[in-house]
Amino acid sequence: MKRLPQRKKRRPVVIPIASMGDIAFLLIIFFLVCSETSKERSDLQVTLPLSEHVRKNEVSVVARISIDNAGAIYFDGAQVDGPKDVEWGVRALLTSTVSDEQRHVQFNCDASLPKENFEPVLQAIAAAGGIIEAVGKESN
Repeated sequence: MKRLPQRKKRRPVVIPIASMGDIAFLLIIFFLVCSETSKERSDLQVTLPLSEHVRKNEVSVVARISIDNAGAIYFDGAQVDGPKDVEWGVRALLTSTVSDEQRHVQFNCDASLPKENFEPVLQAIAAAGGIIEAVGKESN
Protein backbone atom coordinates (compact mmCIF):
# COMPACT_ATOMS: atom_id res chain seq x y z
CA MET A 1 0.00 0.00 0.00
CA LYS A 2 1.18 3.40 -0.91
CA ARG A 3 1.44 5.95 1.82
CA LEU A 4 0.04 9.42 1.17
CA PRO A 5 2.30 12.30 2.08
CA GLN A 6 1.20 13.93 5.28
CA ARG A 7 0.55 17.60 5.37
CA LYS A 8 2.69 19.67 7.62
CA LYS A 9 0.72 21.33 10.35
CA ARG A 10 0.92 25.07 10.19
CA ARG A 11 1.50 26.89 13.35
CA PRO A 12 -0.74 29.94 13.71
CA VAL A 13 1.04 33.25 13.29
CA VAL A 14 0.90 35.32 16.44
CA ILE A 15 0.12 38.97 15.79
CA PRO A 16 1.09 41.25 18.67
CA ILE A 17 -1.89 43.51 19.35
CA ALA A 18 -0.83 44.89 22.70
CA SER A 19 0.38 48.17 21.21
CA MET A 20 -2.59 48.66 18.86
CA GLY A 21 -4.57 50.39 21.57
CA ASP A 22 -1.70 52.81 22.17
CA ILE A 23 -1.41 53.54 18.48
CA ALA A 24 -5.17 54.12 18.17
CA PHE A 25 -5.22 56.59 21.07
CA LEU A 26 -2.16 58.41 19.73
CA LEU A 27 -3.90 58.79 16.38
CA ILE A 28 -7.05 60.10 18.05
CA ILE A 29 -5.04 62.62 20.07
CA PHE A 30 -3.11 63.66 16.96
CA PHE A 31 -6.28 64.36 14.99
CA LEU A 32 -7.89 66.20 17.89
CA VAL A 33 -4.88 68.45 18.28
CA CYS A 34 -4.55 69.09 14.56
CA SER A 35 -8.23 69.59 13.83
CA GLU A 36 -9.64 73.06 13.45
CA THR A 37 -12.77 73.50 15.52
CA SER A 38 -15.18 76.36 15.56
CA LYS A 39 -14.27 78.24 18.70
CA GLU A 40 -16.67 81.13 18.37
CA ARG A 41 -20.42 80.66 18.52
CA SER A 42 -22.16 82.91 16.05
CA ASP A 43 -25.57 82.64 17.73
CA LEU A 44 -24.32 83.95 21.09
CA GLN A 45 -25.89 87.34 21.84
CA VAL A 46 -23.30 89.57 23.48
CA THR A 47 -23.33 93.37 23.50
CA LEU A 48 -19.69 94.34 23.85
CA PRO A 49 -18.70 97.19 26.18
CA LEU A 50 -17.38 100.47 24.76
CA SER A 51 -13.95 101.90 25.54
CA GLU A 52 -11.56 104.52 24.21
CA HIS A 53 -8.57 102.20 24.72
CA VAL A 54 -9.48 99.35 22.37
CA ARG A 55 -6.73 98.08 20.08
CA LYS A 56 -6.52 95.11 17.75
CA ASN A 57 -4.81 92.13 19.31
CA GLU A 58 -2.23 90.33 17.18
CA VAL A 59 -1.56 87.34 19.47
CA SER A 60 -3.27 84.00 19.08
CA VAL A 61 -5.59 82.92 21.86
CA VAL A 62 -5.68 79.49 23.45
CA ALA A 63 -9.33 79.70 24.56
CA ARG A 64 -12.38 81.94 24.24
CA ILE A 65 -14.58 82.59 27.25
CA SER A 66 -17.93 84.35 26.76
CA ILE A 67 -20.73 85.40 29.07
CA ASP A 68 -24.06 86.28 27.48
CA ASN A 69 -26.65 88.76 28.75
CA ALA A 70 -28.36 86.04 30.83
CA GLY A 71 -25.12 85.25 32.65
CA ALA A 72 -24.48 81.87 30.98
CA ILE A 73 -20.76 81.07 30.67
CA TYR A 74 -19.36 79.57 27.45
CA PHE A 75 -15.93 77.95 27.08
CA ASP A 76 -14.93 77.78 23.39
CA GLY A 77 -18.60 77.84 22.42
CA ALA A 78 -19.78 75.13 24.83
CA GLN A 79 -21.77 76.15 27.89
CA VAL A 80 -20.15 75.34 31.25
CA ASP A 81 -21.60 75.31 34.75
CA GLY A 82 -19.44 77.89 36.46
CA PRO A 83 -16.11 79.63 36.95
CA LYS A 84 -14.48 76.48 38.36
CA ASP A 85 -15.07 74.69 35.02
CA VAL A 86 -13.45 77.65 33.25
CA GLU A 87 -10.44 77.47 35.58
CA TRP A 88 -9.91 73.74 35.05
CA GLY A 89 -10.42 74.02 31.28
CA VAL A 90 -7.90 76.86 30.94
CA ARG A 91 -5.47 75.08 33.28
CA ALA A 92 -5.69 71.93 31.10
CA LEU A 93 -5.02 73.93 27.93
CA LEU A 94 -2.05 75.73 29.46
CA THR A 95 -0.22 72.65 30.77
CA SER A 96 2.04 72.44 27.72
CA THR A 97 2.70 76.16 27.24
CA VAL A 98 6.23 77.45 27.52
CA SER A 99 5.93 81.17 26.84
CA ASP A 100 3.58 84.03 27.66
CA GLU A 101 2.55 84.32 23.99
CA GLN A 102 0.78 80.95 24.32
CA ARG A 103 -1.22 81.87 27.44
CA HIS A 104 -3.71 84.44 26.10
CA VAL A 105 -7.40 83.81 26.83
CA GLN A 106 -10.01 85.91 25.03
CA PHE A 107 -12.83 87.16 27.27
CA ASN A 108 -16.19 88.40 25.92
CA CYS A 109 -18.79 89.74 28.30
CA ASP A 110 -22.11 91.45 27.79
CA ALA A 111 -21.92 95.15 28.73
CA SER A 112 -25.11 94.96 30.82
CA LEU A 113 -23.79 92.34 33.28
CA PRO A 114 -22.93 93.49 36.79
CA LYS A 115 -19.43 92.99 38.17
CA GLU A 116 -20.57 90.15 40.44
CA ASN A 117 -21.38 87.99 37.42
CA PHE A 118 -18.14 88.25 35.45
CA GLU A 119 -15.53 88.89 38.15
CA PRO A 120 -15.39 85.23 39.36
CA VAL A 121 -14.73 84.13 35.76
CA LEU A 122 -11.86 86.63 35.43
CA GLN A 123 -10.42 85.35 38.71
CA ALA A 124 -10.71 81.76 37.48
CA ILE A 125 -8.79 82.59 34.28
CA ALA A 126 -6.09 84.36 36.28
CA ALA A 127 -5.88 81.49 38.79
CA ALA A 128 -5.34 79.04 35.92
CA GLY A 129 -2.44 81.14 34.65
CA GLY A 130 -4.10 82.71 31.63
CA ILE A 131 -3.44 86.21 30.33
CA ILE A 132 -6.82 87.88 29.83
CA GLU A 133 -7.56 89.61 26.53
CA ALA A 134 -10.85 91.50 26.96
CA VAL A 135 -12.95 92.12 23.87
CA GLY A 136 -14.80 95.40 23.38
CA LYS A 137 -15.86 98.04 20.89
CA GLU A 138 -14.16 101.37 20.43
CA SER A 139 -16.27 104.33 21.51
CA ASN A 140 -16.37 107.27 19.11
